[in-house]
Parts: sequence; C-alpha cells; structure tokens
Amino acid sequence: MKIGVLTSSRADYGIYKLLLSKLSNDDRFDLAIIVFGMHLQKQHGETIKEIESDGFGVIHKVQGMPINDMPVDISQGYGKLIIEFSNYWKENQFDYVLALGDRFEMSAAVQAGIPFGVLFAHLHGGETTLGAIDNIYRHQITLASKTHFVATDIYRDKVIDIVGDSSKVFNVGALSIDGFNDLMLPDWNDVRVKFGIPDKPFILVTFHPETIQIARNELYSSIVFETLEELCQANQIVITLSNADTMGKYYRDMAHMLKKKHSDSITLVNSFGKENYFSAMKSSKFLLGNTSSGILEAASFGKFVINVGKRQQGRLRSANVFDLNFNKDEIINCVKKIEENSVYKGSNKYFKNNTAENIIKKLLNV
Repeated sequence: MKIGVLTSSRADYGIYKLLLSKLSNDDRFDLAIIVFGMHLQKQHGETIKEIESDGFGVIHKVQGMPINDMPVDISQGYGKLIIEFSNYWKENQFDYVLALGDRFEMSAAVQAGIPFGVLFAHLHGGETTLGAIDNIYRHQITLASKTHFVATDIYRDKVIDIVGDSSKVFNVGALSIDGFNDLMLPDWNDVRVKFGIPDKPFILVTFHPETIQIARNELYSSIVFETLEELCQANQIVITLSNADTMGKYYRDMAHMLKKKHSDSITLVNSFGKENYFSAMKSSKFLLGNTSSGILEAASFGKFVINVGKRQQGRLRSANVFDLNFNKDEIINCVKKIEENSVYKGSNKYFKNNTAENIIKKLLNV
C-alpha cells in the first residue's frame, strides 16, 4: 500500500513519529513523507533536518509557505500552497494520504487534492478550538477526508455529525501519547545542555496567537510579557516560540524582548523535537500558555497546565488544566496554587493503548 503523510510543522511531525516508524518498518507499506510549511523555513528552525535524520521514508518537498503572518500573508499563502499542491497531486498518487490536525497550510494541501480524488485519512478531527480559525480548517479537512482517526468518543460523534457516516470513523486515542508507558526519553541534563538551559527548576511556556480576535493579540502579548517578567524574578522560564499563525510575530517579538531584558532567567527554543520536548515537559514544574500539548499530553506526565485565553476553548480537558483569562493577577495566583500541589495524579482522557497499531490495521482494511 502506497501511503503519503502530510507534515507541515514540528507539532504534527512529533505526533506522527511512532506511526512513521512502524510504517517504515512494515513491508506492506511504501511510505512517502510530504514535507512543507514551517519545516522548510529557517525562522522556524528548518525542522526538515530532523525528518531527514530520522529516515522513515522517501521525502517529497512542497514549497509555498508564506514568510510573514499578517492576514493578507496567510490568505495569499493559502492560495500559493493550493497551486503548488495541485501540481504535486497531478504527479503523485497514493492509496491513502494521512493529514493531521487543523492548520491552514494542512487545509490548503487537502483542498488542492479534492479534484484529484485523493483519499485522505484525517487524524484529530472533531475537536473544537473556539479561539482559533483552525477550528474551520479542521472541519474542512474532515469533510474532504474518507477515513477518520479521532482521539475520543466525543470527537467521533462530532465527526459522524459532520460527514453523516460512521463506518470509517475510528476512536484510536491520541497518537502522540501512544506507547507512553514504554517511552524512552533523552536524559534531561543532555537536553538542557544542548539547548543552553540552566540547571534549575523551570516553567515551560508556549503561547500562540488567538486567530479569531486577531486585533487583541498585541494586548495579549503585552500581558504575557508582564506576567513572565514577574515570574522570571523567582523562576527559570523556557519558552518554545510560536508557530506561523496570524499575528504570531507579536509573541515571538515579545519572547525575544523578554530574553534581551532577562537573559539569565529566559531561554528561547525554536524547536525541541518531540522527544526533547517531552523530556522538557517531564522535567518542568508545570506548563503555561495556550498550546494543544497542554491539553492532550501534559496529564500523562503528571503536569498541571495553566491554559490562557480561548485558543483551546472547546477541547475536552483532563483535570490537570486550569483555564484562565489573559490576566496577570489570575495567572500569578494560579501559579501559587500549583506550587502548593505540584504533581497531577489523575488520568489522561486522550490515552488509549496501541493507537499506531490500530491505525495501521484500519488502513489495511478500509
């Protein structure tokens, strides 16, 4: 079976990795990794290098990602990606193409494939993120896909409502935490040395823009700056920089200004890679920001999460998540609360055993 896997960012590639490893070692599959988006951009760490190093399959590169992140750049970039992918789908055919998540560039790649009858299998459909336009892109990908691998029963019901058919909608759990109990992570001391992180307790921070109310991101990023500036007086802060979303520049600029002003307390990381990021998560005091990893994965590491704003509003939560507004006092008070009870001992609602294996079984039988 000839399988293509669309990957545009560090986030989706990290989620795919176990599945890619299994597919590449299975003689029943001919695997091609279709690399585009932020992977090919220097400002986002040129994470194509990690993909090349892993060597899971043949790599196909598709250009067209916008350099800047104003609304006009995103809109024009969407159009350019559709043109580039129309040429790609014209020349390349697969039995199935995997598409994960909800980003605009993933949506563009999938929309370009519709006239060519590309059979897409969508991962992580049915979820809701009311503070991001990704909510729309996610549902677009769902409608264009033939098969669906969702993370919970609630999301399975949502996808069935969207596509009107339950026969190819499968709850397999979150792929990113598949095999969690057997996960072999790099030693944190090695990771921190590699990324220049001091040997001190730290807060792991990731903020992305809210892409529904884009005009508020300038205010929100300034509130994050003030909050982190206060927190870094008594804490090390490790910031993973934001993705290429609309108005993401405000948060990247904010992080660089903070680093310049408080260089001893702030570390910036463009891209950890999955294993290093998980090692950082496991070693952190807690997570702060509005990233999906706080919702999907942090509970498995026993970490509390301060989730700020509406970007992840609508996603199913485990009991480790504190939902707050962009308000410095609220965040500081919640930090104090977490520090009094620093370990989360509950379950993760997204975990199921053998996610990758179940995806493979379904692909062979759909």
